[in-house]
Amino acid sequence: MKKISIFAVLGVMTTASAFAGPGNMANKNMNNNMNNNMMEVVTVEQVRAMPDDSPVIIRGYLLRQNGENSYVFQDTTGTINLEIDDEDWGGLTVSPTDMVEIWGEVDRNGMSMIEVDVSAIKKI
Repeated sequence: MKKISIFAVLGVMTTASAFAGPGNMANKNMNNNMNNNMMEVVTVEQVRAMPDDSPVIIRGYLLRQNGENSYVFQDTTGTINLEIDDEDWGGLTVSPTDMVEIWGEVDRNGMSMIEVDVSAIKKI
């Protein structure tokens, strides 16, 4: 179950939370993929230029939850929406101050709607 709380950072109101989910299969799958695939970490800016279904690894911060499985992710180049299903959390609890590594694929719903469908997440 996800917990949501509101707090202010430097006078700007933002939604922060401790994001968590059940299970650990996603993180096991991610570790297997890390050993079998030597993919490079890309930026949000690079993700925006990639075709649909491209596999990606991004590093940054989960800023807030947007909906049931929707989250806002930020790195040094910008923000993008992530879809993280409950089973993809792998039992991990994450706050907006925790740097995370996200494994997933680009999901394009038209030209303007781009998000990353997450398959695994880990703290860095």
